[in-house]
Amino acid sequence: MSAHPISPQPADEIARSTTHDGVRHPVYIVLLFFVCFAFSYLDRQVVSILVQPIKQSLALTDTQIGLLQGFSFTMCYATAGVFVARLVDRANRVKLIAACIAIWAISTTACGFASNFTELLLARAGTAVAEAALSPAALSIFSDIFAPRRVARASSVFMLGPYVGGGVALFGGGMLLSAAAGGGNVWLAAHGIAPWQAVFVVVGLPGLLLAALVAFTIREPARLEIQAHAAHAQDEMPSLKDVLAELFVRNRFCLPYFAAYVALITLFYSHAAWFPTLLMRHFHLAPNVVGQMAAPAYMIGGMLGVVCAGMLATRVTDDTTLRRVLGFSACAVVLLVPAAIAMPLVGDSGAAIALYGICAFTASIAMGLAPVPLQIAVPNRMRGRSLALLVFMTNAISGGVGPLSVGYLNERLGQTGTSLGTALALVGGISALVSAILYAMATQRVSVAKAQ
Repeated sequence: MSAHPISPQPADEIARSTTHDGVRHPVYIVLLFFVCFAFSYLDRQVVSILVQPIKQSLALTDTQIGLLQGFSFTMCYATAGVFVARLVDRANRVKLIAACIAIWAISTTACGFASNFTELLLARAGTAVAEAALSPAALSIFSDIFAPRRVARASSVFMLGPYVGGGVALFGGGMLLSAAAGGGNVWLAAHGIAPWQAVFVVVGLPGLLLAALVAFTIREPARLEIQAHAAHAQDEMPSLKDVLAELFVRNRFCLPYFAAYVALITLFYSHAAWFPTLLMRHFHLAPNVVGQMAAPAYMIGGMLGVVCAGMLATRVTDDTTLRRVLGFSACAVVLLVPAAIAMPLVGDSGAAIALYGICAFTASIAMGLAPVPLQIAVPNRMRGRSLALLVFMTNAISGGVGPLSVGYLNERLGQTGTSLGTALALVGGISALVSAILYAMATQRVSVAKAQ
């Protein structure tokens, strides 16, 4: 394994140097990118609380809903990530992030004007394409302004975004939908706007403000080359072949690590897409009630897990970060397995929501630590494409397979009173088990390489 030496002192110096040319403190960068990440998940997952009204309004099947939330969205996201990866490694990352936020805000707003499945699918594709740049670009920037052990902490704060954004999508989306269907329904109906369309407009427009904040308050930090011989190669761009060799030949832990994260995100997308619908169909809860009950469990569980990941990250040294991070992730996913199986099958809504929070807690520990191995083990000019490859795999496979598989299995099981829960338990339980095994394999490969 090639774990390139990284000196914490230069990274700290770079972090301090950013204070004189646009940003007063690196913490501001982390917090603003966290807010952007949360909004990306708000825009992405708000559709989960709108499934029933969208399905009725546009006469969609569960398989089409699975396509809308899963395969079509994530394939666009993943494919765009491949194209933006090279830009992350060579272009101005801050400008790239700002432009993409503006595009996804406009695309989400456009969902509110869709009148059929095709139009909604195209608008969602625009959101997906634009969101692809944020994670690899932001995580690459963190690696240039923090030392390895602090990269883990900064990344864990950033990785709160999916849980905060997803929770707000459930709670705020449910409240907005109820408000639009209530007092505002007369005005909306007079203008030919369905309540679910109004929700898309309201959650999409604030992204334009975020784009402006990124563009005008952050400046691109200097890139920190983490290879000793790279000082003379600042402008050289390694080929994709070199990137793949770095990941899967020199760093042997990467193959099981990539596969473990793919399996974990399969569960994440499945739960995000179908758990609100499970509560509405099986327990006959209104969308706003689902939001009020599920959002706190999701947000609190996810945020506690990411905070726990950050605390675990402080218990490592620069030399042990890689092995310990993978080990922590393996332990967390082992605990996820029984909760993922039981959550969709219990007969009480309170128990289901409690288990949903436990799933969010355990999964978010591994998710909060997920970018760290690539941030510290891969050279700077390969980091963007490495992160983008991880994003591509998780979205092309996980985002496509997870929600679509649940919808398909539900229809094949006859759409009975328990079929959706059974489908969600099968997809989530198998995904969690496979992820735990693969994380353990990745940890073992790091330990073996260290011993050699």
